[in-house]
Amino acid sequence: MKKLLRFIALFLILQNAAFAQEKNETILAKIYENALLSTQAYNQLGVLCEQAPGRLIGTKNSFVAVDLMKKYLEDLGADTVFLQAFSSPAWICHSASASMFIDGKEIPLKVDALGPSGSSPKKGITAEIIEVQSIEEVRNLGREKIEGKIVFYNRPFNNLLFNTFQAYGQAVDQRAQGPQVALELGAVASITRSVTGGLNDFPHTGSTRFKDKKIPAIAISTNDAEKLSAALKKHLNLKVNIHVDAEDIVTNTFNLIADLKGNEKPDEYLVVGGHIDAWHNTQGAHDDGIGCLQSSEVVRLFKETGLKNKRSIRVILYMDEELYQSGGKAYALYSKENNVKNYFAMESDAGGFTPRGFTLDVSENSLKKIKEFHPLLEPYGIQFLVAGGGGVDIGPLKELGVSLSGYRSDWQRYFDMHHCANDTFEQVNQREMQLGSAAMTSLIYLIDQFDLVE
Repeated sequence: MKKLLRFIALFLILQNAAFAQEKNETILAKIYENALLSTQAYNQLGVLCEQAPGRLIGTKNSFVAVDLMKKYLEDLGADTVFLQAFSSPAWICHSASASMFIDGKEIPLKVDALGPSGSSPKKGITAEIIEVQSIEEVRNLGREKIEGKIVFYNRPFNNLLFNTFQAYGQAVDQRAQGPQVALELGAVASITRSVTGGLNDFPHTGSTRFKDKKIPAIAISTNDAEKLSAALKKHLNLKVNIHVDAEDIVTNTFNLIADLKGNEKPDEYLVVGGHIDAWHNTQGAHDDGIGCLQSSEVVRLFKETGLKNKRSIRVILYMDEELYQSGGKAYALYSKENNVKNYFAMESDAGGFTPRGFTLDVSENSLKKIKEFHPLLEPYGIQFLVAGGGGVDIGPLKELGVSLSGYRSDWQRYFDMHHCANDTFEQVNQREMQLGSAAMTSLIYLIDQFDLVE
């Protein structure tokens, strides 16, 4: 009799598990079906890119973007939509140009200012070029050879690396720290090869870090970096003129926040977001308009598929990821001061290509529990759920003990568009974008439903 009872108990457990598995499969199928058949987010991304390109913090279009997305989230039916105000430094770029002089001829170069570059005199700065491959090389050359020159950082992106984010990480120090090191040794300006693997005519901008003083700092397209390097080999005393017109300001700005109230634990928040700002030279489609719309889709998909979220879902469209990361810091401070219970935070800021997986900055036990649900996500192309970072905007929440995650799409083409005029709405594939929206919504649902993080 005892054996029979044990058998019946085991049978019921397995039957319940099978039923739960089938139920979850059905729910995820509904999420994906809705996402793939909807054009709403894709169309809104087109509006954002067309009406608010170059939406760097403090610019007119940064406020246009917030207004556009605020109305959009209200129309989606979020329970609460509000602006979280904060003050931050900002940098406005009016123009940037450069030319090299060969045999009395002025040859324009395709360049753009790095943020927050210093300005040049009205006539620009004209000086000899010294080409280097690393920051260490600049330091080794010393003030004697650097002073009065324009330092040209020309180490290429390593295209042999499969993970292009790894290649970016190996090359980006030239842009991030290079101009400051050049300044310290007396350089009058700096040029950095665009941090991208392809040869093209798009200058890729990005942030650089100055301590006190600043010099003009520009990025040059990879094609023109090759051209400049070749010219230097033939003309040892080659000169370049650099012109940058930019200004530093302080601005009052906003994070945009929308909540879908939870049914059981409304005071706990599942944060999902992207950054609404974009560099001055781009529509910012993949970086990061798409992350903003994918995050907004989590609210729409929960509502339209009839899912009941236990915790409140909080969409945050962060301002100023690109320059000073002030939006992420401002929300973390807001959370601390108001005792906000952020249960989990997910960020989409790595492009909107075919989904590949999620990185998770969670406890070992939480990671183990989340991985148990991988079989539900695998049929939709989610290849990995692995330990890793969350993202720049949600990073400050880690100090408050919040579990984090970063959505990751295929990375092979991302740096063809990153921080340049090539990052347009036309580069977005609607199906790939919506597969990502569904993947994010699915993981948020599973984490909420089964209390997967500690």
